[in-house]
Amino acid sequence: MSIIQLAIDKPTITSETIFNIWKMPFTNSLLMAVLITAIIALISYFISKKSKIMPKTGQIIFEYLYEAIYGLIDQITGEEKITKKIFYLVAALFIFIGFSNLLGLFIPFLGSFTYKEASIFRTPTTDFNVTVSLAASMVILIQAASIKKWGLLKHLSNYFKFHEIIGGFKKGFSSGIMGIVNFLIGLLDIISEFARIVSLSMRLFGNMFAGEMLAVILLGFLAYILPVGWMIMNIFSGFVQAMVFGSLTAAYYSLAVKGAEE
Repeated sequence: MSIIQLAIDKPTITSETIFNIWKMPFTNSLLMAVLITAIIALISYFISKKSKIMPKTGQIIFEYLYEAIYGLIDQITGEEKITKKIFYLVAALFIFIGFSNLLGLFIPFLGSFTYKEASIFRTPTTDFNVTVSLAASMVILIQAASIKKWGLLKHLSNYFKFHEIIGGFKKGFSSGIMGIVNFLIGLLDIISEFARIVSLSMRLFGNMFAGEMLAVILLGFLAYILPVGWMIMNIFSGFVQAMVFGSLTAAYYSLAVKGAEE
């Protein structure tokens, strides 16, 4: 008895360029990101137009989602003022990454559209360029928020702790040595900022790319009997990765604006 198999191209780490406009490449992951953004914008528009004082089932679901995301961010920041500042940004990350992770599962035929033998749509979070861009932009935004809150010199003093050395040697030789140690620790904090970019991007990319590779293997083995366990695992992983990325962004932002004094 033979098992029906399905031939599927293995996903690659880098996305494929579909066309160029003014020498600017448009990749399949970028086109998918544009499609997802358009879908989210349309859903948001219809929700705002159809919302009523006495909500129906659909509106209740979205209101519950709104409150759940707001509550989670508020628990992370521990300060409502900060929560209100970053809520829409983090909520947008939740929704965009969640859609990116799950759209390919619920609409599997999107990958079958091709142009010049290349798939037109590709899940954005399986493209390392997308995940590292998201992570880098969030870290840059957090640095900008810290500079706005504390000023440029105060912000830089968190990394270049010359005052620790000067103040330490004024107190004594041993305190001066500890000041040098604190200065070196401050330089390590610069590396930690780059580590955040690597951590955020690799966690999201690694999990979603691995899930897509597993999909190819399972679909190649059982074309029409997709294991239910794998589907549940990928749906759960998609939600979790969206939540983790947004939660860490909220945590990093909160730490930056609250300051080292606390």
